[in-house]
Amino acid sequence: MTNELYKRCDLHVHTRLSVCARGEMQLASIISVSEKRGVRYLGITDHVDARVSPVILDEVRNELARIEKPIEVFVGCEADILSVGKHVVTEDMRSQVDFVMVSANHFHDRAVAQPKGSSLEEVGRHFFEMFRYACSLEFADVIAHPLFVFPNTFDPTCLYTIKEHDLAEAIELARANKIAMEISPRALARDQLEFRLRFLSMCKSAGIKFSIGSDAHSLESVGRTAVLAPIIEKVGITDEDIWLPSK
Repeated sequence: MTNELYKRCDLHVHTRLSVCARGEMQLASIISVSEKRGVRYLGITDHVDARVSPVILDEVRNELARIEKPIEVFVGCEADILSVGKHVVTEDMRSQVDFVMVSANHFHDRAVAQPKGSSLEEVGRHFFEMFRYACSLEFADVIAHPLFVFPNTFDPTCLYTIKEHDLAEAIELARANKIAMEISPRALARDQLEFRLRFLSMCKSAGIKFSIGSDAHSLESVGRTAVLAPIIEKVGITDEDIWLPSK
């Protein structure tokens, strides 16, 4: 069994249509850079959230149709979970994309439900409940940066208050719904690495597939997935564990 496929995947890239991405993130430039860096499978995943309409996906598809594609390019999205029981994904939106990636931890956006309290336990519980809800969505293909605490939001040690049996229950939901867990360079954050390795190892043992992405917002970041080698090796992820979308 080999473990080289992750270096040839980047299934989480934002174009200039995502407000957080740089203007240089033109589709043609992204594809060109991806090819040069050895990417074979590219996923375009612009944000759809409380403020951004799915109409953005039409722009991506129309522009992509006019571009030569020397590598495999998939049109996806990164859609927000706004609260437990509420998301932004519509039936029409699902019909437009090759895969649906959902984010359940964009708490830096105040349109996303915040924890009810400030204690580590309350924050950790909120992270878990949002994640568990994402795992229950039958239409979801990938969960982006699962259970990652973004800088300047909450204390990352809240993750360590999440009980292992709760994690196992959510992971089983994801397995039943054939949802992949993303591994991006965010997973390398030192203050969360111990939790991340435990979580990903639980996913691996449960038979969960892994989606590989850079979460690139600049051309410099596109295709930079080889940096994931320490996690890939420690968790024991092989090519057979890597998830790829289908058209």
